Amino acid sequence: MEISRRDFVKLIGGISGSVALGGCALDEVLEIPERIVRRMRTGPGLETWKNTVCGLCPAGCGMSVRLIDSVPVGIKGNGQYPVNQGGLCPLGLNALHLLYHPDRLKGPVRRVGNPGSGKWEPVSWDEALTTIADRLTELRRSGRSREVAVLGNTERGVMEEHLRRFLTSYGSPNYFRFSPEQNDSVPFALVHGRPDIPSFDLLGAGLVLSFGANFLEDGWSPVYYTKLYSRHREQQTRYIQVESRMSMTASNAERWIPVRPGTYGALALGIAYVLIREDLFNERFVRNDTFGFEDWVDTAGTKHIGFRNIVLGNYYPEKVSEITGVPAATILELGRLVGSTPKTVVIGGSGAGDNTNGTFSQMAVQSLNALLGNYDPGGGVFFHGHAPLDRFPDLTLDGPAKAGIRAEPLGGPGKDAYPLTGFSIDRFAKNVAAEEPYPLSVLFLYGGNPLFQALNHQDLSAALKKVPLVVSFDTIINETSEYANLVLPEHTFLENWGEVSDVPTVGFSHLGIRQPVVEALHDTRNAGDVFIELARRIGGAVGSSAPFTDYLGGLKHAVRGLYRSGEGSVVTRGQKTRWLEYLQQRGWQSGRYSSFDEFWDQLLTHGGWWNPVRRDGKAGGKFPTPSGKYEFYSRKLMDELHARADRGGTTDSRGNLESLLSRLDIAARGDNVALPHHEPVPYEGDRPLYLVTFQVLPNRDGVGAALPMMQEMFGYAVHAHWESWVEIHPETAAAAGISSGDWTWVESSVGSVRVRARVTPGIMPDVVAIPFGMGHTSYGRYARGYGVNPNTILRNLHDRLSGKPATGATKIRISRAV
Repeated sequence: MEISRRDFVKLIGGISGSVALGGCALDEVLEIPERIVRRMRTGPGLETWKNTVCGLCPAGCGMSVRLIDSVPVGIKGNGQYPVNQGGLCPLGLNALHLLYHPDRLKGPVRRVGNPGSGKWEPVSWDEALTTIADRLTELRRSGRSREVAVLGNTERGVMEEHLRRFLTSYGSPNYFRFSPEQNDSVPFALVHGRPDIPSFDLLGAGLVLSFGANFLEDGWSPVYYTKLYSRHREQQTRYIQVESRMSMTASNAERWIPVRPGTYGALALGIAYVLIREDLFNERFVRNDTFGFEDWVDTAGTKHIGFRNIVLGNYYPEKVSEITGVPAATILELGRLVGSTPKTVVIGGSGAGDNTNGTFSQMAVQSLNALLGNYDPGGGVFFHGHAPLDRFPDLTLDGPAKAGIRAEPLGGPGKDAYPLTGFSIDRFAKNVAAEEPYPLSVLFLYGGNPLFQALNHQDLSAALKKVPLVVSFDTIINETSEYANLVLPEHTFLENWGEVSDVPTVGFSHLGIRQPVVEALHDTRNAGDVFIELARRIGGAVGSSAPFTDYLGGLKHAVRGLYRSGEGSVVTRGQKTRWLEYLQQRGWQSGRYSSFDEFWDQLLTHGGWWNPVRRDGKAGGKFPTPSGKYEFYSRKLMDELHARADRGGTTDSRGNLESLLSRLDIAARGDNVALPHHEPVPYEGDRPLYLVTFQVLPNRDGVGAALPMMQEMFGYAVHAHWESWVEIHPETAAAAGISSGDWTWVESSVGSVRVRARVTPGIMPDVVAIPFGMGHTSYGRYARGYGVNPNTILRNLHDRLSGKPATGATKIRISRAV
């Protein structure tokens, strides 16, 4: 039944004397089953608390849920959980608004109109699963198992294993995740050899130089970084933020350095010039533990130019200033400050990475950490082990599975694009739409909203229309699931089992347990359980691939590895890093449990497990690179490019590489290709202004738009509510005849949006910025029709190597709307 938030608060107040749900100007409607309302009215008012892990973004913060008579009425951060240490962002604090959302799916539905028509009819779970299983069985019997795909999002760990296992046993190579993680890890793998994004020791740093990492508002775990930043005065840590606009992180830094979009790497190399020219780098580490710094000769006798001479010859401050817009004097000052401040740590974020040259830019940023010796033991860049989860039993594949998984993946790198990634949404959409190299017959969508988030809206919508059966798992129908034939309602994270482990850049290994804090309010299910049921209905080798009766069984199996390892500790107050290190160095355990069941109960009670013992950048004294060292000159990159160039090419290896670089639109040639360098972004010359987008904490990736309180908070920094805006520098605004509050047209070669101007000195001249997260055409009554989605006017460009969407590669015109 639907009741107003005000009536719900009155009901809770009558029980507990407290207000649970935050409100806004709109008295929103909540959907609460009658059985729950009756319980609240007649129950004894018994208060309990349960710990779980937030599921509204990839950060996985620990939270404690307050229940009255087993009904969730309030949320706060779990003070024992080490990632967020009791803190929560506004989105997490308002998670109950999602649980009680009036537009939640109450059961499975089937589309009966055109995509976007909003015409759906209810179906039973049995009918929906029969439809899917029959189609999957038919495709497999006809040798077409490769024509099935799963497009996931940020799932990791046990859920990722369930989805991958199902598709592999079925016989398809087409499991993909539309997540930034695999793209973000590419530049790190090229220089230090690990496919992992490292952690950065901000607490131990004397200076943190950030290239576009808005870690207080965006990135992997803003609450974690906020906790670290909150100690900067105590630690006497200085922060300098390099960014095109003044983000929350920039406004809290000691200094903000404005820079043109697409030139972060050039600025990093300008700073490297100062470090090298003035001997401010760690000569011992560079000499002993890096490759490609000096000129070198390969085994064939070919001479190669090194990083030192590339930098000294091409990135002197005056030239870098012309590229970046940063004064040469500022570049000299930064270089000397970085080189003279003990324990300087350099980090790169979305500003540096979200462009066509993102991989090269991030390589340039990380080259500063190498010059400073930050990969040494105790340095500012480090790795931690992964949570020691037990692996699932090995799969036994039958003939159809073996044949199917040998097919070319639909979303893999193409001959002429994105050679260093396992998945590109651009390639996936184009291949599916063109039915190349084969058609896609069934597509499962799990998590995220790629049609809203991606740049290639037209290609992706065309691809979705080509698939005969699209099945989406969602709690609220969104822009992407509007194209589904069947939508299967998944539990909200407050009703679900799951885990979140080893969030990238968080400085320790950890695992948070997500447990149901309330029984499912509607006829919803866990997606893992649905795939297990589908496997059983298909039968044969596919059916036997599901070794557990349900998703919870698989979760418990994986977590037994923590129990057996004896590493780390269940999160509790008082467990400190040095104490755990002391115990583990002596082979002792911090906790003893009489059985796995006791260990499991402790995990549920406290919320998770962690192991803060860190590893250094080098494992066993070496980097896992071809040279065994940090590579300024990335042999892995050149090996991959040569292998791809020679595949299907002529016997002229050099000519093949030249042809590939041209097709990839990479301007560098020779040794420059494998070294950090500034790769020009192909901006359109007929438009004068750069457009950048940014995220705000209450509405990351557009998820918060479904919650009215988050819409109220969307523009908290500029006092804008339920609407988008465009930030513009006073000089740029004056030239266009625009004042603050004016309606404007922002026009690219792709399209235009009408949005209100906010004139501010907190953005570089000739740059405008629009927040991402609004402009929904679906996703419930509180999201639909408010604001604009800037991604709809961004050019469909991606990082040339990793395939990461280039959200900073578009130029625009702006004019006053009349």
